[in-house]
Amino acid sequence: MNGETLLFWMLLATCLTHWLTVVLLLRRVRSTENTLVWNLLSVAVGLLAIQKTYGITIPYLELNPPPVNFVSTWLGFVVAGLLLAGIMRLGPFLYLLERNKELLAVIEERNVIILHFYERIARALQKIQMAMEVGRPTNCIIDQVAEMSEMLKGFLENLKAGVLLGNKFEVALKTLVEDLSQEASFPILVNVDPSCEDQLSREQGAQLLHIVREAVLNSIQYSHAKKGQVSAKMTATDTVVEVSDNGKGFEVDLVRAQGHGLGNMVNRAKKIGARLKIHSQPSKGTSVFIEVPLNEAPAENRHSASPVDSSSNATQRVPVG
Repeated sequence: MNGETLLFWMLLATCLTHWLTVVLLLRRVRSTENTLVWNLLSVAVGLLAIQKTYGITIPYLELNPPPVNFVSTWLGFVVAGLLLAGIMRLGPFLYLLERNKELLAVIEERNVIILHFYERIARALQKIQMAMEVGRPTNCIIDQVAEMSEMLKGFLENLKAGVLLGNKFEVALKTLVEDLSQEASFPILVNVDPSCEDQLSREQGAQLLHIVREAVLNSIQYSHAKKGQVSAKMTATDTVVEVSDNGKGFEVDLVRAQGHGLGNMVNRAKKIGARLKIHSQPSKGTSVFIEVPLNEAPAENRHSASPVDSSSNATQRVPVG
């Protein structure tokens, strides 16, 4: 291989490195808040990539290409490498910045939750105090104390389960899945449509978090999956939350007989008028769907069709209730 050929391949490598840098810039950096700076950098590197591409395609298509400048070629190659290395090194810092934003959002949500709970307890104690001052019957006061006790019990249950919902369902769902994924041997991705929280009541959001928790724990314990995913999105008629993995799958009838928290999931879905569906096929993973109808009040005692579906060789419906 003579010197001119070597320089040509270096030019080609420089060109490809520039284009790879542009791709990384567009994929990793444009999602940050200050997009103008990164867009300008992307344009600058893109122009360098176009220049190098021109330097390869035009001269070397001629029959007698001009000699390639040795120093210029080497400098171009070094600059391309430094740019690529710099952008790759920026990746972890950008992740930390995004992570800090998420943690601040979680702290803000926790403060909202504490404030809401404090206000509820304060109102409950005030009602009890007023009842005692006006001399209401003892049974009435006992009922109010029992109501406050149930409130405390529910809060502690949610706290123990890691289900804490403030004003943002998206933050609560991501925090829950992240906490659970620490026990998993595979990554669990989360994708949430922010508009979902505008359609969900507090009760619906809390019950959905409990169902997701049960489904994710089942996936972690039994699926032997390599990856999992939790998503929440809007359709024309429903808010749909999906928990899926690419694990070994199962037979729904068998799991229904053995438990695995399926009954709890079904009961929680009924409380908010949701439909719970499970699609599973041996060796092809499992998907759990919770569909909450839009603009429909939660139904505490709904016993209408809330089927659990299983997809094996043929779709199987398991009636609930």
